[in-house]
Amino acid sequence: MASRTSSALATLALAALSTAAVLTLGRVFASGRFVLPAIGAVLLAHLLGFVARTRGWSLVDALSLSMSGLAVYLIWFLAPHTTLYGIPTADTFRVLADRLGDGVHELRTAVVPAPATNGAIVLSVLVVWVMAATADALAFWRRATIGAVAPALAVFVWASTLGTHALATRTTAGFLVAALLFLLVQHQSLVGRGRTSFSGRRVRAGTTVMTLGALAGAVAVVGALVVGPALPGADADPLIDVRGLGPRDRSYRVEPPLARIGEDFVGRGRVEVFTVRSPSEDYWRVAALDRYESTNGGQWTLAAQGNDEVQDGLHAPVDSTMLRQEFHITGLADRWLPAAYEPVQVEGGDDPLVVKASSTLVSNRSDVSDLTYTVGSRQPPTTLTTAQVDGTNAPLPAEMRGYTRLPSDFPTDVRDKALAITAGASTPYDRARALEQFFLDPAQGFHYSLDVDLGPDAQSQNAISQFLQSRTGFCVQFASSFTAMARAAGLPARVAVGYTPGRYDTISNLYRVTSEDAHAWGEVWLAGVGWTRFEPTPDSDLPGGSRLPGGARVTTPSAPTTATPATSTPVGSAPPTSAAPAPRGTAQVDIDAPAAGRGRGGFTFDWRIAMALLAGAVVGGAGVAVAIILAKRRRRGRRRDDPDPAAAITGAWEEVLDRLSEAGVERQPARTPLELAELAPARVPDDAGAPLRHLAESYTAARYGSVTPDADVAEQAWRDASSVSAALRAGASVRERWRRRLDPTPLRR
Repeated sequence: MASRTSSALATLALAALSTAAVLTLGRVFASGRFVLPAIGAVLLAHLLGFVARTRGWSLVDALSLSMSGLAVYLIWFLAPHTTLYGIPTADTFRVLADRLGDGVHELRTAVVPAPATNGAIVLSVLVVWVMAATADALAFWRRATIGAVAPALAVFVWASTLGTHALATRTTAGFLVAALLFLLVQHQSLVGRGRTSFSGRRVRAGTTVMTLGALAGAVAVVGALVVGPALPGADADPLIDVRGLGPRDRSYRVEPPLARIGEDFVGRGRVEVFTVRSPSEDYWRVAALDRYESTNGGQWTLAAQGNDEVQDGLHAPVDSTMLRQEFHITGLADRWLPAAYEPVQVEGGDDPLVVKASSTLVSNRSDVSDLTYTVGSRQPPTTLTTAQVDGTNAPLPAEMRGYTRLPSDFPTDVRDKALAITAGASTPYDRARALEQFFLDPAQGFHYSLDVDLGPDAQSQNAISQFLQSRTGFCVQFASSFTAMARAAGLPARVAVGYTPGRYDTISNLYRVTSEDAHAWGEVWLAGVGWTRFEPTPDSDLPGGSRLPGGARVTTPSAPTTATPATSTPVGSAPPTSAAPAPRGTAQVDIDAPAAGRGRGGFTFDWRIAMALLAGAVVGGAGVAVAIILAKRRRRGRRRDDPDPAAAITGAWEEVLDRLSEAGVERQPARTPLELAELAPARVPDDAGAPLRHLAESYTAARYGSVTPDADVAEQAWRDASSVSAALRAGASVRERWRRRLDPTPLRR
């Protein structure tokens, strides 16, 4: 009972040391979100180690229990929303892998104090769990007390070196007190068990010197951490800056997504492209196209280059008012990452490129299949107050004027029509609503159909003119015409491309989005409100039709929508002459990563890489196992084949000592071979007793006797050694036999 009590106290002391190391991470993170998950991890790791010891398990069994506990902790405490009644799913492993990738990337690139994101927390839990499990194994299985302090010291030194000066005094004092407490408690525990040592060996006169030296080293380390920052040059640039290592040339050039919506309806059919777990439905936007060029007769595209226009990742804080979505990509062909507008935080997704002006997300991966990421979005208002509507009359900022540009050859009849529709509107909001209602008013005769040109020319200038006459088209023509006319009316506008909410699956609680949910709509910038969605496309069950969540459009609380009067005269007096289409493919989206931004270079989860690493680990482990077995066999052969009979008998005795050591019977230099042979039968099978005693007598005679042994005595000694080995094997399970066979400890003697 006393032994168990002392072991429990030592475990608590070591857990306190691990906790002190965890709290040092407060100097690295900007918030305390990591505290509870990390402390919970170290306490559970030490508890599992204590349970394994009290049950008398081996170190291998204890480590297996610890790894199982880590897996359960990660699944149940850090990703419970991905499980099915507590059972992990494929989403569970994808989420954890993506969060781990984010954590590794943030470790390499984040500037302290860094945000305590989910990825950083997952990485912290893994690190502190390994720290606690390693310390536990060193302290209680290897009884290496000084070694047991090393894992916590490593975390402490890392956090103190990279962290801020905040909490420096308290975390340093707390860690030092916890370390001294553990050293004293563990020392006393070992004394009570007759093992008064820090290293696991018997006490020698140098123990006090080792203790004082260890304490002096700890004081030196702590002193360096405290005094180091005050030394001259501490704030200078590093000799070698490892931040930002990794690929920097990241760009994306692709055909504008608006050009392919219609063709995908025909070419791909109904294919699931991603799923969304979200508390409410929304439009899942993939890109905002803010440039209208004359290329191919007129195309909407996007271009962004450098630090001023592109950044890595979104890490703004989120609150309960924002929409949280978890995406799993299943069939997207491009690198666009869908998200409800306006995304402010992205976790997972390999820290995508972000076009600052529109919060458009582009993955760093060339293949986004099977990618899982989480987005927090600030949702624009669906209702504007009278004051907000009046506020949209504020002067247009200079940076917004670029969103009103149209090509110089843009059709005059379309410009005139836009101005006529908005002539009676008093505010920019009213002008945008008038244009939206122009397309939605049944009296205008617009209807949704796929029996039109679904190719990239559907957004051309000629196509817009023809659409306003035929009044038949699909989402690309509605969105392109609305946005171009909004610009003609002096409104900053752009085309948004993405997907309608999709079908809600009540079994999996997911929105399942297919290629037929692809859609385009307009966005107008309003002073005091920001970019606001306008939906000119009529509702339709056909692919690409409008499916606004709840049918909601941006409205004012009291003023009803005024229908635009029907006109009997179509835009223009005659159908425009069709121009020959320009060669396709000359207009492209062009996004370049920050030239001097953070290099990604982080962890990207890939099952193929994981399988290759696993296969390499298996092959490497098998190679080590084979090497150990062959090394033992060669040494046994050298010992047995020694031409000197006395040396051969000594080899047989050494061989038996190796086998006894593998079975847990330690060598005791203070005892004679005959004393060992008398005491060993209490811990080995009965069949090993007689040959062990006979071999001990032969070894004693050969080592200390006056008669030189002959070859027959040496041969009998090896038969005795083989009998002892066979008896030890017979009394062990198959698993224990393999553990002994692969134990490399005897090879170090």
